Amino acid sequence: SATTLTTARLIGIAAPSTLAPGKPFTLTLLTENYIQTVADVAVAWGYSAPPGHIYSLGSPSASAYLGPEKSNQLNNVSISTTAPAELANFGGEVVLSAAVFSLYGVSSGPSVANFNVTVKVGGETS
Repeated sequence: SATTLTTARLIGIAAPSTLAPGKPFTLTLLTENYIQTVADVAVAWGYSAPPGHIYSLGSPSASAYLGPEKSNQLNNVSISTTAPAELANFGGEVVLSAAVFSLYGVSSGPSVANFNVTVKVGGETS
């Protein structure tokens, strides 16, 4: 049988346009084709009042292990999580920031990539 060698990396995040405090949602890690293998180790994310702070996740924060099963795939990676109840204190909008720790190439060069998206805070996730 033939072996398929996929090389891909994570290039951003997506979330519902509105998050409801205390309710579940899916954080999506966006992928693209890439020239070498990338071992994605973990993702951490947090929340800040707009405009957020550069290279900071905010508080509260959470994290998830990615590992081999969620690395080097061309399909976006879905992370199930819950919007913290504290989002109710942020007003109408919140900056959702994420940092992805990855190891690049045959030499496993470490890298942390930062991404963010501004979403609304409301009564229902949508």
